Amino acid sequence: MAGKLLGAFLIVVSCFCMGYRISIREKLRLEELLFFKRFILKLMSILESKHSIFQEAFQEAIGEDKNSICLAILNSIQNNNSVKTAWKFSFEENIKDSYMNKEDFKRLTTLGEGFSSDDIKLQRQYVENVTFYIEESESLIKEKFEKDKKIYRSVSVSIGLFIVLLIL
Repeated sequence: MAGKLLGAFLIVVSCFCMGYRISIREKLRLEELLFFKRFILKLMSILESKHSIFQEAFQEAIGEDKNSICLAILNSIQNNNSVKTAWKFSFEENIKDSYMNKEDFKRLTTLGEGFSSDDIKLQRQYVENVTFYIEESESLIKEKFEKDKKIYRSVSVSIGLFIVLLIL
């Protein structure tokens, strides 16, 4: 009897954990997007104020923020790849390790086209487009997260209880 109760408890807890993991996925996506927003704005500020080359500005913008995509871009640029190519392939390589969706990646990879240009005004335009997208996504994600987190958690516990009832 104790084994059945322990098994039932483990099933309900594991279902709750899966529901919790699904419910925080959007929150983690938002955190990644906000990181890139801060990073891009910092990079653009360094490019505008110091008029340094992109690689030096990128290294300075990374600072202590160790993001796998940013490090991949930096390594690719240091290996004499163009900014556009480095930006695109670094995002494509790291898509599986990220919480961002395909639309986020598409928008962020277009930023590499802007940074491949030496025109500061064009770079600023690309940065503004991406930051606008991130801000727009931020409000949608927050709204969706608040609505869906309770649903995922309660449905997952209900499914766990249903599985326990079927087994017992």
